[in-house]
Amino acid sequence: MKKSIILFTLCTLALLAGCHSRKSPYNRISNSEDYEQFLGKYVFAACENIEQPNALYSLATLLKRPANNDPRYKIKFENGPCKGKTVWTTHVIVKTEPLGGGELPRGTVLLRNYWNPKEPFNQEKTDRWNVGIVTGNTRLNKGIVDMSFPRDAHDFNPAREGVYTHNARFIVVPEIKDVRTFIH
Repeated sequence: MKKSIILFTLCTLALLAGCHSRKSPYNRISNSEDYEQFLGKYVFAACENIEQPNALYSLATLLKRPANNDPRYKIKFENGPCKGKTVWTTHVIVKTEPLGGGELPRGTVLLRNYWNPKEPFNQEKTDRWNVGIVTGNTRLNKGIVDMSFPRDAHDFNPAREGVYTHNARFIVVPEIKDVRTFIH
């Protein structure tokens, strides 16, 4: 009886130790999750070329949301060319999401990392972002989306670039549409 209790106790402890060493699927943390948590703490605010289609956005801490009579956000830039500045502005992208799988229709407006690093989660290169428009998705299976970056509202021949999908994000709040006006 004593041997069976000891054997049962040892088996139970070995089983518990084995379960403890395995990672639970609910506690997984990968580089992409770390990156999303990092970006989730901040908003994107226009730092240079404000009110222009080629505005440069940087990560910022949201200090104060708009009030009923004042539509501006109070933010403090965390990196980029305006690092450390505290400003009141209306040019803030409050919520973004990573691109998932699936098609990206032409004309979709995305936020992309200016540096476009090949390494997906290079946090050293997260300080400059631009708004661009999807122009093609033929290389989507390779992890690249073709985008254009208009310089003004009448730019019919904008700069074009292939952007790694891990460097582009959907803009959720506020909804942004293509800035160019076309002659019909």
